[in-house]
Amino acid sequence: MMQRTKARTASCEWHLDDFKPSAVRRMVENTLSLWGVFAETIDEAKLITSEVVTNAATHVRPELRRGCLVRLRVSLSRDTLRFEISDPDPRPPRLIPAAHDDEHHRGLAIVDALAMDWGSRAAVSGFGKVVWWTQRISHPW
Repeated sequence: MMQRTKARTASCEWHLDDFKPSAVRRMVENTLSLWGVFAETIDEAKLITSEVVTNAATHVRPELRRGCLVRLRVSLSRDTLRFEISDPDPRPPRLIPAAHDDEHHRGLAIVDALAMDWGSRAAVSGFGKVVWWTQRISHPW
């Protein structure tokens, strides 16, 4: 008999003024470890999350930064993880091809390569945007 996995959700938020990508990576690692996700999937999730939240923290227009939050929501349903990162800037992310020696413009290429699917949408609140992606997971059960 196949065991069904209950849907799980975790979320957190950080002020842009004191935002640290390492805190987001730790949250993802701790949450997915508790959910029984294998290390390889956790490593990919941390990398993608780090790229997306770093973009959010770096590219939010200065007038929107003060007192605003970056929010992360992670959910697990069966064998799929879904991540959503919201920030106060309504401009959608842009996948820009990086030149061979370019040290920037690689974040969304990483997301595009590792995620099953990804995109962005306006936040339900009408303030800012949500960047989301999904990942197929491996787990021990």
